[in-house]
Amino acid sequence: MAPPFERIIGRHVGSLPGPTLIVCGAVHGNEPAGAIAARKVSDALDLLSLPLRGEWMAITGNVAALRQEKRFLAFDLNRCWTEPEIRAMLLRDPAADAPEQVEQRELIDLLGEAAERARGDLVLFDLHTTSGESPPFLVLSDTLRNRDIAAGMPGTVILGLEEAIDGTLLEYISQIGHRAVVVESGQHAATSAIEFHESYIWVGMAAAGMLDPADVPGYGEHRKRLMKAGRGSPRVVEVLERHPVDPEDAFVMLPGFKSFQRIDRHMHLAHDRSGPILAPRDGMLLMPLYQSQGSDGFFVVRRVHRFWLKLSRILRTLRLGWVLPLLPGVRRDPDRPDALRVNARVARFYAVQIFHLFGYRRRRREGDVHVFTRRP
Repeated sequence: MAPPFERIIGRHVGSLPGPTLIVCGAVHGNEPAGAIAARKVSDALDLLSLPLRGEWMAITGNVAALRQEKRFLAFDLNRCWTEPEIRAMLLRDPAADAPEQVEQRELIDLLGEAAERARGDLVLFDLHTTSGESPPFLVLSDTLRNRDIAAGMPGTVILGLEEAIDGTLLEYISQIGHRAVVVESGQHAATSAIEFHESYIWVGMAAAGMLDPADVPGYGEHRKRLMKAGRGSPRVVEVLERHPVDPEDAFVMLPGFKSFQRIDRHMHLAHDRSGPILAPRDGMLLMPLYQSQGSDGFFVVRRVHRFWLKLSRILRTLRLGWVLPLLPGVRRDPDRPDALRVNARVARFYAVQIFHLFGYRRRRREGDVHVFTRRP
């Protein structure tokens, strides 16, 4: 059973300006490892005299659900951070809030206050665990600023998850212009998940610029631990498919699958009320669902070659995205500077990867038009 966490686990302010690093554990209440690790690091910072730059703060995401050891009480707190949902909530009487909306209001206020105090970049580490077996990995919105932080943290990097799911805390932080990395450290109840989160927090403090690596206690050992855990896993992958599930589907994943396991098209992965569920394509499996609550049955990912990562950095650094609206059938959205509208009859001639290179990783269909958007 997880200890009774309050909203703020710990806060430490350095004497020099620097980044504001917010470590958030237990956005899902059945994932206590991140909050436990954050408390351990906060306790260590109480005892150590380190040359911190900026502000370090650890918080609990879903306090009420954590105390009941449930993923959520009314709805998933990591799927309600879209602009329309937040706007509707803030216009409503707080007395009518569901449990997760109570949590969300407090988090919005806390994050806003931290941003006002910030003496540098604001960076969020959102700590999670998985229901299935998995090595540690990182998820980020595909911006160069987020990539730069992840470059200093061992483990597989997942790109494109924002294409597959809406309303995550990661999405919210990215949309308001800050930097964010989701850290997944393994199975919920594994002791190693706490250890991996602890290592990621320490290594991440250096990656964010809060401490020099030489000033991080046990920096080399933390990196070795994470590198050993991720040995054999690809460095960067992108999401190709998501299998969504609803409670009434009666979804059951077949036993024995784990993240980054190779799968072949038509492989039997799970079943629900409609019958067997087969792999939609060749690739690698990510986050197979082995718990009763959750809306993502599994994801299919593929490796991203280093060449494409380097090319996309060059294209974005040189700000060459202006060429995309010159392509036939492509034009800028007059109401959204971060969006491109692509004629669906023409779009089949363009590889989606072209838009990915420039950071346009979200795609939705509006009639005969594909709308591609990217993060600020």
